[in-house]
Amino acid sequence: MKRTPKRRAGGRRIAAAVAVALMLLSGCRSREERAAKFAAVYEAAMANNDPVMARLAMQQAVGFDDSNADYWQQLGSVELALGDYSGAFNAYLRANELDHSRPAVLQALADLAVVGGHTEDAQRYAKQVLLLRPDDLAPQTTLGFVALRNRDYDTALKHAETVLASRVDDSNATILKARALAGLGKPDDAMTLLRDFVTGHPSDATALDALGDMAGRFGNLTGQKEAQSRELEMRPKDVALRIAYARTLYRLGEREAAHNLTAPLASSGEHDGRLIDILELWLRYEPRDAAVAQVRQLAAQASTADKMRYAYFLMLAGQPADAEALVAPLVSLPVTAANAAPLALLAQTQARQGRDAEALKLLDAVLAFDEGNILALRARTDLYLRTGRGRQAVFDAQRLVASKPRSADDRVRLARAYALAGQPQLAENTYRAGIQAIGGADTLLFGGLRDFLVKAGRSDELADVQQQFIEQKRLARAQW
Repeated sequence: MKRTPKRRAGGRRIAAAVAVALMLLSGCRSREERAAKFAAVYEAAMANNDPVMARLAMQQAVGFDDSNADYWQQLGSVELALGDYSGAFNAYLRANELDHSRPAVLQALADLAVVGGHTEDAQRYAKQVLLLRPDDLAPQTTLGFVALRNRDYDTALKHAETVLASRVDDSNATILKARALAGLGKPDDAMTLLRDFVTGHPSDATALDALGDMAGRFGNLTGQKEAQSRELEMRPKDVALRIAYARTLYRLGEREAAHNLTAPLASSGEHDGRLIDILELWLRYEPRDAAVAQVRQLAAQASTADKMRYAYFLMLAGQPADAEALVAPLVSLPVTAANAAPLALLAQTQARQGRDAEALKLLDAVLAFDEGNILALRARTDLYLRTGRGRQAVFDAQRLVASKPRSADDRVRLARAYALAGQPQLAENTYRAGIQAIGGADTLLFGGLRDFLVKAGRSDELADVQQQFIEQKRLARAQW
């Protein structure tokens, strides 16, 4: 609520600047002249540290003059500054189409391709930079991160060393080297490298983030806490970082401090759409009665969207009647695009209270309107599993896995459905295929497979499964 005046003031500034630009356009005869006027607004906005206005102005400029590579490069730059990686990539891509000889554009495309996981594109763009500037070190770092993605840790290390030989304080190359060392099975050396770098560069947020991430991967929660705490001092309004820090505190058993970080975000509504993450932490770590009482209080004054999230928490916390009381007054049939998800949630609350016929009627209506509704598919699958209807559960669970192939929960649903339907081989195949597809040593899938083998009288295979689990954990720690 406190942010509203700022948003309005910012909106007024933007509107005023656009109005001025439009007045300036009145004397312009060509589209190029109009584009140049908006480019001037862009320059002024950048000088005033107003990237939102700068982006708006440059979007207008390229609208009038689509063939100006400078404009597209500038748009890419401001999109990148605002964290819109997709917008930045598209802008830089257009700039490169217009002019293939810009190393800065090619390097930006290479780096964005790495971030997006498109390693072949990243490698191609980085090599084009080297053709234009053979001594440029930036592509070496990019190629190193490509090697890292491909688990070629020796090559990644060589690229990092090439950069650090000339630029000993290069943050990205240091992070690359640390991750390569971790991948090579040298986590202590990797952590020492990052700690030493952060000691000498205490304001380097990227290095701090890398240090915290690596500490967490190797189970050093104290180290992760220290790094995140220092990051939060630099970015106290970063909601995602605040929640991540709270998660670390909860895992360390520092519940009061963690709650003091998350509760104000929930009560103020200034959680940037991350309320569900906060509630997940409360469900896992807070005393159940206290958390339920607080959620009931917060829900009374919450927005409609947040009421749904609080209702979901209450349902999972064993209070389906309270959850239904929150949702029911806000939604009703017929199904629309706006109420499909809330109706699916309402059905879940009814099913949790044993009112399966009512729940199934709602879920059928939602899925008749939107056959791919994930919430409704999960709710109906769970209802079928609980009531022993394996064949129906298989059909819904198959659609879930097709839509969410990296969801371990949905793979487990499908495996359970196959087992209930009398198809044990398909159940086992689902567990094993999920482990291969998702990786990361997912405890749900491995746990499900272990339980399946025990029930099948194949306990002699558990040792092999445990070894596979350990190896998956090792690979997950090494993969960046």
